[in-house]
Amino acid sequence: MDTIKIPGWLRWIALLVASLAMFGNYYLYDSVAYVAKDFIDVLGFSQTHIGWLYTSYSIAAVIVLFFSGIFIDKYGTKISILLFGLIASAAGLVTALSGNFIVILAGRFLLGLGAEPLIVAITVALAKWFKGKELGFALGVNLFIARAGSYAADWSPTWGKTIYEMGWQPALYMASIIGALCAIGGIIYYLIEKYTQKKFILGEGGETDKLELKTLFNFSPSFWYVVILCVTFYSAIFPFRGFAPTFFVEAHGVSHQLAGQLNSMVIVASMFATPFIGLLIDKIGKRALMMFIGSIIILPVYLLLAYGNLNLFIPVTMMGIAFSLIPAVMWPSVAYIVEEKKLGKAYALMTLIQQIGVAFFAYLLGKLNDISGASVDNPTGYNNGMWALSILGIIGLVFSYLLRKQETGPHAHGLEKPSSQIK
Repeated sequence: MDTIKIPGWLRWIALLVASLAMFGNYYLYDSVAYVAKDFIDVLGFSQTHIGWLYTSYSIAAVIVLFFSGIFIDKYGTKISILLFGLIASAAGLVTALSGNFIVILAGRFLLGLGAEPLIVAITVALAKWFKGKELGFALGVNLFIARAGSYAADWSPTWGKTIYEMGWQPALYMASIIGALCAIGGIIYYLIEKYTQKKFILGEGGETDKLELKTLFNFSPSFWYVVILCVTFYSAIFPFRGFAPTFFVEAHGVSHQLAGQLNSMVIVASMFATPFIGLLIDKIGKRALMMFIGSIIILPVYLLLAYGNLNLFIPVTMMGIAFSLIPAVMWPSVAYIVEEKKLGKAYALMTLIQQIGVAFFAYLLGKLNDISGASVDNPTGYNNGMWALSILGIIGLVFSYLLRKQETGPHAHGLEKPSSQIK
């Protein structure tokens, strides 16, 4: 794809608009964590029910992602971002409509159908606009704005205290209003890409391979190592964030507001570090090495939360730094490992497998908490879940080593090189 003729300002506007949709997307996903305690105390949900709100999202994502990569490659990013953005926004409203568990579950399922393929479509779009230029930095900026949505959700019990005091439903209606950014961003992006395709040269969704397992899984070892790293990191971080507010309140005795602020540190650290790490790897390379370093940093985090006497901001900041190193390196790396016509399929497959892990661990954490009787009266009941998440850290370390070994050998894809030196 040739983006030389596209004005630089247009690429950055496309990035900002796509990131607007991501802001709403991330806020919607994280919003239920801050009404989870109300779900338990007021609506009578169990921790397993809370786990199912995340698992149902991931199950929906797994179903749709199997086909969405083919859809994105065939019909292009402008249609895909618009369609999935509309679905995600609708999901936010459905989730807020009723206190019935099935209705809330349906809203989360619908969010999974829209939100995850929306992320894939935006990632593919940015790869088209920025490949060979500032792709790592662009994806870093995209993640910065997206995680600002998570940060806003984390602090919502503080800045939206009056709304939360009215109950769980007004808080979710507020989330649905912010989630409308998914649709708004999708509509504006559609118009920008349509304009660009008329006047400039921009990669388009062309003929795609058939949906066959033998072609779907015909990727290099480096791709699969990155996929497994993706699974371990996202399965450790996102399910934890869903339970973290309740965990901090019950296991460490902090206020509801401070619990949200603690949870936000994961996002704050990654928000500010990710764009700079992305810019750094564009200049120096060393992508596999960065992923290995990130795997080392996250390894002790959950056991420190369970058994350590450190200030809680220390382990959650470590988690945020690790979370910066991985996505800032991992997602752009795929664009160099996989050929462009299969990029939508590759990102969708990667996200699909990631969501299988997230679904399992969201359910597992809720189940372990219930089995262990985790509560304010039994804070050690949370420890089994922390051990489960720590095992993921060990697996991530192993596969980050294998990726580093592969990318310093004869079958490397150039991940250790600066962007300007990769063909």
